[in-house]
Amino acid sequence: MKARLALATLLVLLLGFAGSAQAFVFNASERVFEHPFGSLFDTRLHTIDPSSTHSVAFESALAEGYRALSDELGDEWIDDNNWNFADAEHFKHKARTAIRGSNVSPDHPFDRELTDEQTAMFRDEFDRIHRAYARGARYEAPGDAASAQVSYDCWIEATEEGDSVDAAACEEAYRAAIAAAEAAATYTLTEFTPYQQATAVEADVEHAQAFLVFFDFDKSGLRSESLRAIEEVLAASADLSDLTVRIIAHTDTSGTGDYNQALSERRANSVVGALIEGGLDRNRIISEAVGQTQPLVDTGDGVREPANRVAEIDLL
Repeated sequence: MKARLALATLLVLLLGFAGSAQAFVFNASERVFEHPFGSLFDTRLHTIDPSSTHSVAFESALAEGYRALSDELGDEWIDDNNWNFADAEHFKHKARTAIRGSNVSPDHPFDRELTDEQTAMFRDEFDRIHRAYARGARYEAPGDAASAQVSYDCWIEATEEGDSVDAAACEEAYRAAIAAAEAAATYTLTEFTPYQQATAVEADVEHAQAFLVFFDFDKSGLRSESLRAIEEVLAASADLSDLTVRIIAHTDTSGTGDYNQALSERRANSVVGALIEGGLDRNRIISEAVGQTQPLVDTGDGVREPANRVAEIDLL
């Protein structure tokens, strides 16, 4: 985020001095700041009207929260001469996206410049928010859920910027909101483990079996749990030497379609390579990479879902 901020500042300076003196217009009484680029870093010219859409309560509250956070960061330039247009526009974009009813996820720690300790802390809270959402917090407590997400993003942004005062205030608001959201979230979840062997399934071919191999986010290397799954596939395929081993590799929906297609191909190749290294005849293996097009868990676009970072292995 700091790199984007530096680039944004450089663009503002270059285009500002290169253009005419009329390029920038600032009206202190109305607190309006117009840029020569139009709305790229404009945190003031667009308003959000929840009544103009069909967004549910959570999306409306989320949009309003992000709009307020964006305006607050924009005011820092006016009040404190702190050029933070990149994050202001980032949160304004989140507000616009939410009010359209599209999925908006909290900022992931990997997208921020943090210490290892800070990354681990925010990753725990990122997962905590999504667990609350999975239990129905967005529907049972939309205001608290939206406040928790916006306050989390405020907290992580202030932490990255080294603003301990704002970080402490945002953290306090986040913890109060997430506790309230969790108290209202009562949906029952199915237990999920990072590695599991699917139960034997009936197919057109007798004795067919299926296995699941899971991957870390944006990774194609096999984890220790994955190696255990590979060993089970090798043992089963040795006992059923007449069967074909089919691999279908998936990704979650975070990232572009092209990137995820390539990532799923790397995951498929990792599984194929491990099976061949374990002694399985290459002629018995067929593999397919489907990227984000066939998720095992149906989510919206841009969702980091661990259950979709998987390769299915079927013995047919």
